[in-house]
Order: sequence, then structure tokens, then C-alpha cells
Amino acid sequence: MKLPVLFAAILLLGSLQSSLLTAQPPGASYYLAPRHAEDIPLTRFQERRQKVLATMSPKSLALFIAADVRNRQNDVNYEYRQSSDFLYLCGFPEAESRLLLIPGGIILPQNLDSSGIKHEALLFVTQREQDRELWTGAIIGAERASTMFGIKALDNINFSSVLKMLMQPTGTAQDSSLRRDTLFITTFPTPNVTEPLSGDVINVEREARLRLQKQYPQAVIRSQKRLLADLRQIKDADELRILRKAIDITLAGHRAAIAATKPDTYEYEIEAAMEGTFKRLGAEDVGYGSIVGAGGNSCILHYTASRRQAKAGEVLLMDCGAEFLGYTADITRTIPVSGTFSPEQREIYNLVYAAQEAAIKEYRKGVDWRYPHSRAVDIIRTGLLKLGIITNPDDYKRYFPHGSVHYIGLDVHDAGSYATFQPNMIFTCEPGIYIPEGSPCDKKWWNIGVRIEDDVLVTDSEPIIVSAALPRRAEEIEALMRPATQKTTSKKRK
Repeated sequence: MKLPVLFAAILLLGSLQSSLLTAQPPGASYYLAPRHAEDIPLTRFQERRQKVLATMSPKSLALFIAADVRNRQNDVNYEYRQSSDFLYLCGFPEAESRLLLIPGGIILPQNLDSSGIKHEALLFVTQREQDRELWTGAIIGAERASTMFGIKALDNINFSSVLKMLMQPTGTAQDSSLRRDTLFITTFPTPNVTEPLSGDVINVEREARLRLQKQYPQAVIRSQKRLLADLRQIKDADELRILRKAIDITLAGHRAAIAATKPDTYEYEIEAAMEGTFKRLGAEDVGYGSIVGAGGNSCILHYTASRRQAKAGEVLLMDCGAEFLGYTADITRTIPVSGTFSPEQREIYNLVYAAQEAAIKEYRKGVDWRYPHSRAVDIIRTGLLKLGIITNPDDYKRYFPHGSVHYIGLDVHDAGSYATFQPNMIFTCEPGIYIPEGSPCDKKWWNIGVRIEDDVLVTDSEPIIVSAALPRRAEEIEALMRPATQKTTSKKRK
């Protein structure tokens, strides 16, 4: 055998062996997690879709697009998290999916659906592939998606033909009845991409709309952002149930982190106690990057490095929230690393607490959402003047530079219209004071950062602090930090 032929044979044999090693055995299957027992009922998703459909004209369509897969580095991606609008309308968790809402419905061709049923909602999903499932786990696929999520599902490969059927009929009487003249599209997963060499921003959403317009010149391409925000701001009973669970898990995490805090503990150790508790109690993830900052780091609003040691005499600020079934809590507590606030720390803490107390009282039906923040500002401004930290009233912004009211839900800063409070809206209340080193005030105030944040439900009467089980007063925080042995001794003396 000639050498080139021998070499080719070796390569072929190697290729065959490689394919045999990576190919899946016939019928191989992988564990597919069922829907969670506490998840949103399928009837609730149907209700939400019907609310959207009810706002649409008979000649329109609405398209919702799954979140992008984000690359972490090289061939590794970040753990996937679905678009919140997508979760809200159908609960389907996988990437590369699309949801189409069709007022009046459509009877699909026989090759796609032999039932003859009119469908007002269609879900397009990734096709199952055994070799891909070896690497990523079970793919739900169209057949199982239809059963698990109560919505007709098709493989993604059929999306273009179905859209063309609806947007560009062939002219027969039957096809003319399908004609749609308006396509609503929600926010694109990645609306903008920055070209790395020039720094130019490429608007992906605009480009996609232009292409659609060119393909379907008779159609109107519109946004549907406001509608979803209006729907999502009022929480239904299932959302409130899941949010309460997310909040309870978060409170347990804060208690574990407080118990783990002592002088010379690293911020990442405290963060691990927090997030480990989240996972242990069933949270899928954190709702946002955990903020655990000691000393000067307590004055950085979105500090996430968590690499410093917490030293005796410092405060530690922890702003963390667990995500449970897609819904996110948002809780902040500030504690003294040594177990007892210094006089200056206590002054700042009590001022923030008073501001929060005054603000929460205003979370009432019909009240402008900005009013609680203005109440917190009034108290903090007056307090900072009294303590001599500022001399000009407007300088309060130097130490209280952020808003203190936002929705929570599927996003930590959830969708909403930000108008007046209405029952079953749930908001944060999070005033704070941050005095970094080098601030133009007495040095005794430096490196004190205090934020207290709770999740508040608006009702027909009194506001409910859903996170009230976690202490907020300075003396309660100190009591929570006392070692168990000290608490036992104290009880015996009584």
C-alpha cells in the first residue's frame, strides 16, 4: 500500500472511531425537569395572553423573542435566563424560541397540525437533537412543549413559513382572510451591538425592522413595550405567592450572612453564606449580582467584587435577592461588623431608618409613586443638616444620590408605568446615606454607608412590608448579631 493511501486510511479509521465515540446510542434520553409544583398554572398564562390579544386588532400579530445566549468566554456561555416578557406570557425557559400571538387564530396546514384547530398562540422551539442533548441536557422539543406549556408548539424551522403565510398571503379567498397588516414586536433581546474597532453602535432592532419592512412593505411594524409593562405592574395571586417565597428565601440568606459576619471575615465568605442559603432553599439563582461591601465599600452603590476583609468597627452593607421561579426579591441590610454600631454609625443608621419608616407609610392606593421618595429626602436632608454633614440643603444629593422606589417582579427593576400606586403592586423602599473617605465633612463620618431596603405591597388599605420578618431597627440588628451563647446567658439571668 502506498504511503498516501495508508495515511488516508488511518485518518478515515480515526474519524470513524471518533464518530462512534461521540454518537449517541439509539434511543438515548436524558432527564427533563418537570414544571415546578409551585410554578404559575397554565391557565394563568392563557389569561395573560388573552389580555394581550384583546388589545390587538383582528389584522395584527404580536411576536415575542426569547433572550439571547450570552457568551462568557471562548466556548463557554453564561447560564441561560429567559426573557421576562417570554416567561410572563408562556413560561417556556429555552433559548432560540419565539411566541406568536394571532387574534382570531390560524388553522395550520395539515403537515404542521392535523387537528384542524384554530390557534391564537404558537410557540416555536429548538428541534431535539440527540448529539446536542449529550452536551447540554434534555431539549424540550415541540411535542413535549405543547403538553407541558399548554400551547401549540412547532419546530423553529417552521417559523418563517408561518409568518409568511400570515404576512404575505397568495391571494386566494382563504389566504386573504389571513392577511395581517400590523406586526407588533417587543424589545429585542440585544437591541444594540457595539462594533469593537470603531466603537460604532449598531442598532440590531432597527436593522431587523427595516428588513421586515422591506420583506412585507404593506405591513406596519410597531412596538408593544408599554402594554406588557402595564400588565406586569399589577401582580396576580400566583405572582404574589411566588414573590413571597423569593422574599422568604432571601430573608433566610440574610440571616445566614449576618450569622457568618465577624471581624476579619472576607466579603466573599459572607456572600457565600448568603447565596448558599438561596440555593439550599430552592432558588435557581440570584436576581442580580450580590452587593456585599464592608467599610469604604459600603459607600459604593453597586459594589460586587467582594474581595476585602470586613474589619472590626466597620459597617457591612448587604444588598441581595434570591430569584425563585423567575421572580426576584430585593432586600438590603446594613450591620456593624463587630456586633455594635459606633455612635456615628448609629446616627446615620437611625436617620436612614426614620426616612424609610416615613416613606413606607405613603405606599397607598392613588399616591404618586414619587411621593415616598420625597418624604425620605426631606428627613435625610434635615438630618444631615442637623449633624453638620452638610450646610447647604441641596448637598444631600452628595450622600443620597439614588431613587428609593422601584417595582420588583420578574426583573429586580420590574416593568411598570410609574404613575400612582395601585393594589397588588409591589415596590422596594430603599433610602440610603453613603459617606466615602475624602467627603467634605468631619472624618468621623467617613466610610459609613447605610442602606435599608424592604419590599412593600400596596393594598386597598395599609401597606404590607412583605420582608418585615427580618429586623430593621439598630438595636434589633445588634441583638441578631449577638453570639448564641451570649443570648442563652442573657435569658438565664432574666
